[in-house]
Amino acid sequence: MRVSWASIGLLVVLLLAIGVVIWGSRIAARRAEEEKRFSFPDTGAIVEIYLIERHGDTIFRQIALHRTKAGWLIGDTLEAFIQPVQTLLKTLAGQIPRAPVAQSAIRNVLSFLRERRIEVVLRFQDGREERFFVGGPTPDQRATYMLRPGSDQPYEVFLPGFEGYLTSRYYPDLGAWQANQIFSARAADLQAVQIDYHGEPEKSWRLERSQPGGNWRLASGESPDSFSVAEYLMAFGGPFYADELSSADSLIDLLPLAEVQLFTWSGKKYHWSVYPHPTSSLHYYVRLWHSPYFVFVISRHAMDRLLYSRAQLMKKAI
Repeated sequence: MRVSWASIGLLVVLLLAIGVVIWGSRIAARRAEEEKRFSFPDTGAIVEIYLIERHGDTIFRQIALHRTKAGWLIGDTLEAFIQPVQTLLKTLAGQIPRAPVAQSAIRNVLSFLRERRIEVVLRFQDGREERFFVGGPTPDQRATYMLRPGSDQPYEVFLPGFEGYLTSRYYPDLGAWQANQIFSARAADLQAVQIDYHGEPEKSWRLERSQPGGNWRLASGESPDSFSVAEYLMAFGGPFYADELSSADSLIDLLPLAEVQLFTWSGKKYHWSVYPHPTSSLHYYVRLWHSPYFVFVISRHAMDRLLYSRAQLMKKAI
């Protein structure tokens, strides 16, 4: 029995069509699974987390978290608080969809996500990258609207065992992720300390020593009072923190009171300026120059421990 070429061609077309349908259904099923996947249990393989808050097409604020052998850093230098990082990793590992957003509400939710959202980018050790968008809370405050890129179906996502919404865990608010650290130096590592008082040069000084453990002398050649130096160096016991983060705009029209520089044997340099606080007699503003994007508020009680004048260093113990 002869089989015509037309029959063979028809059979091939039919088989291809069946293959396309099967393959297409599998792709559609895989895509449907991907668009509702918001949990990443392998958090131990995450090496970078980017949190980018967008208002429309404008980036409002953002932070980048990087895993190192010593812990998590913000950018390349700032040590991140471990608690919010651990909370975020726990959230990433366990959050799951509660339900897809109802058809009647999709339009409003998508509109909100376009206007205000947090883009989350996860990078893994194997080079894999995952992205999703975080919106606001659901009306019952027990879930959060989330959306995968390329999808028009947002989901209500929650964390089993947690009563509340998850948006705040993704805020790229620097103050929530890092300690308000001005410096981290110990007295034994100090090579020199220099304070310049603006407008009062007679109060300025530089204290230095020629070797670790050596005697301290003023750069002018004078020997300071050893008791006063020992009392001053007690402030250098490790990390030194400010009270809170502030905006760089806080310093507009303000003149600095003093400038402080620390030089260490380990090679790390710290440099900051102290400004008056126009609305609080109990606080200063501090602008870091070794991390130039940061301005802090600190109590006078804490900072005055570091702002000795030349006369205080020369004062003889009674």
